[in-house]
Amino acid sequence: MTLDFSLTIIKEGTTKLIVPADHASSGPSSARMPVFYNPKMEFSRDMSVAVLSHLLQKEATYLDGMAATGARGIRIFKETELGIELFLNDDNPRAVELIEKNLQMNGIEDAVVTQQDLRTLLLDGRYDCVDVDPFGSPAPFFPMAVGAVRNDGVLCVTATDTGTISGIFSSACRRKYGSVGRRTPFCHELGVRNLIGFVAREAARQDVGIQPVVSYYADHYVRTFVRINKGAKMADESLRRLGHCMFDQKTLERRYQEDPDSGSIGPIWIGATCDRSFLEDVHLPPHLKSADRITKVFEHLGNEATINRPHFSVDEFARRFKMDPPKMDELIERLQKIGCATRTHYAPKTFATDADVERIAAAMR
Repeated sequence: MTLDFSLTIIKEGTTKLIVPADHASSGPSSARMPVFYNPKMEFSRDMSVAVLSHLLQKEATYLDGMAATGARGIRIFKETELGIELFLNDDNPRAVELIEKNLQMNGIEDAVVTQQDLRTLLLDGRYDCVDVDPFGSPAPFFPMAVGAVRNDGVLCVTATDTGTISGIFSSACRRKYGSVGRRTPFCHELGVRNLIGFVAREAARQDVGIQPVVSYYADHYVRTFVRINKGAKMADESLRRLGHCMFDQKTLERRYQEDPDSGSIGPIWIGATCDRSFLEDVHLPPHLKSADRITKVFEHLGNEATINRPHFSVDEFARRFKMDPPKMDELIERLQKIGCATRTHYAPKTFATDADVERIAAAMR
């Protein structure tokens, strides 16, 4: 097959890539492109390089199950410098041809390229790291994705159906993720916790436990990197970190709890969404375009891990109590005088604290 669309060469990190020439229009509409490439996802690919550089062992096997241009997998191969064994798959024959061109341009000779339905491929193979990054929901690729990861390996999962996994579209949330969702001011945090909880429940059915290492929301998606731990005891341990969220729209009070109540959201993951010690040990490769952003996100994620409570936004308090919002630094300083408080990575005007609503409102005044 000869590619029948225009191509151009771009650079991400230290890697050159051949991509569709009209990639500048990438976004939700780019699903109609002959081969998918979204330049706005460079941050996600930078994050993968940063995380997997420290999470994978040398010569680990890595599968990008829906590789498109091969950008993520090729960058991980080149920029982690771990000598990984690279597997790239896509069911689109045009994508497979473009992957081969990108491998050739980057001098990668030993990668395995396949053109299969990912669900079939996951049933047959075993890898140290599997990356499931679909257009939309990752749900169709479970539980196969869990079974394809070796013990102590890494599963990377992205969900771009943000409205569904965050509970805004409640019927679709229940249908795809088996979770009761509601529209809330902290919906993106619920999306992250819903994704981890979904993976945990799917893994537990196979006597597999998970440990979230890095989980975050960015732009239009949620993503998690989890460590796979096989064994019934590990699965039980993961299930103990599932629970529900209560949210009172009138008072703005919110909390995570183990058991459901009338109107509760879940089941979702209510344990730590990240490994704080891992975040503190990561040294970012200096060539990453998103290095400053990743550093800031890691800082926020580490601080969030100390407060196991849904985050708040300044704007929701300003609307509820009809007040002018204070500057964020001033608010955090006031809240830290009465307890724990930190900015979060979800949005510029969001914060997490162990103070109750009454004390938060007093601090804002």
